[in-house]
Amino acid sequence: MTDPITARDTDLAAVLAALEQADEQYHAWRDERESLIRQAKALGASHRRIAEHTSLSHTGIGRLIHRTTPDRTPDLAR
Repeated sequence: MTDPITARDTDLAAVLAALEQADEQYHAWRDERESLIRQAKALGASHRRIAEHTSLSHTGIGRLIHRTTPDRTPDLAR
């Protein structure tokens, strides 16, 4: 019979490791999404048009662009 405390600790360690990996993936995809949004804006898309392809509102798109590119330079290199 397995010790329940040891089993719980093993399960918790596995869940926390998976959570750490998921968090890394989330940040990578978030950075990619922000880059694509900035690229779309640099290519002339309106905030509303970009918002149609994301879970953000058009005002959220504007805030994201302003927050991530304060000097307003296009991010076509990423």
